[in-house]
Amino acid sequence: MAFSRFLTLTLLLTLSLFSSVQDFTKETASDFESCKLKYQVSSLQINDTQAFAVNNKYVLFYSHDEPKSHLIKRDPFLGLNLMKTDKHFKHIFKFYKNRPKYLAAVLPNEVVEGKLLRVQIGLNQLGKFSSKSKKNAFISGTCCGLMGLSTGEGIIDKAYIRHFLESKKIVYADIGIRVADKKGVFVVEVNPFFENSPFLLNDIILYMDKKKSLNAAQLSRDILFSKPGSKHSFLVLRNAKKIKLRATFKQRISGGLIPDSFFGFFGLELDENLFVKKDNTKYQIKKGDKLLFVMGKEVKTLAEIRGILSLEKNSKNPLVILLFKREGFDFFIHFDKPSNSI
Repeated sequence: MAFSRFLTLTLLLTLSLFSSVQDFTKETASDFESCKLKYQVSSLQINDTQAFAVNNKYVLFYSHDEPKSHLIKRDPFLGLNLMKTDKHFKHIFKFYKNRPKYLAAVLPNEVVEGKLLRVQIGLNQLGKFSSKSKKNAFISGTCCGLMGLSTGEGIIDKAYIRHFLESKKIVYADIGIRVADKKGVFVVEVNPFFENSPFLLNDIILYMDKKKSLNAAQLSRDILFSKPGSKHSFLVLRNAKKIKLRATFKQRISGGLIPDSFFGFFGLELDENLFVKKDNTKYQIKKGDKLLFVMGKEVKTLAEIRGILSLEKNSKNPLVILLFKREGFDFFIHFDKPSNSI
């Protein structure tokens, strides 16, 4: 009888302790308040935004335009900035190794809970948070680690932030393609001006070197974080056949905050509304000219330009013809495609 009573008490005590542990480890909305407090004591006000500590001497923040503040470095593609400060911080924000169950966008004065609906794919497609998040809110779990950073328009993934912090010079690599997730990792855009590019529209990329392409986000990172000038092998599925390709990486020149039109090799810079950003004497293009048509098709967005140009990769046209408008009159120019792309 005594043993039975002891066993029952032991069991009840074990269940009670287990329940307490479960309650202690369960994440709740109020747990994010500690992250807000940590942001308050480990951040700086810079103009109209906040910068938070990534070590005892440096703060990180996002800005669309390059700030006038003295910077250690800036990523012109994603708008990340690193600045040195004399202030000593009580808390340093570190990266999560795993994805936490609960997330929130945290600022010194507010916490907005939500979910990560979409991860960042390359430079042109930022991640998406389910709730409206303000600029320089960091995306965190209840342990106050870093999962991403809000630009106000999207989320910069922690992998890109880590790459930025660890790189002496901000350089990305390019092989002339953009990818997306369909039934596999598909090539959805291809630059016809990229010399010696072996890829075609609708190729399905299975492997880069010996690493399996799990999704577009992962493959985009592997490409972008590679060294320009390096050579890599790819296994792709094209027309239901597996083929091996080899590509030489070049330096990425556009994407993200640098409008990505595929015309960068010719020194043609367009803004988001397709106006020319600066004079180009070689092709007699002036700042303020507006691009209207590409290969006879009207264009209104950069994505439409890339879509039309992607079709030209497989075509036999040796030229790409553009129609511009300048102060009441229209004019044509053309760009030559490299011979190996025809």
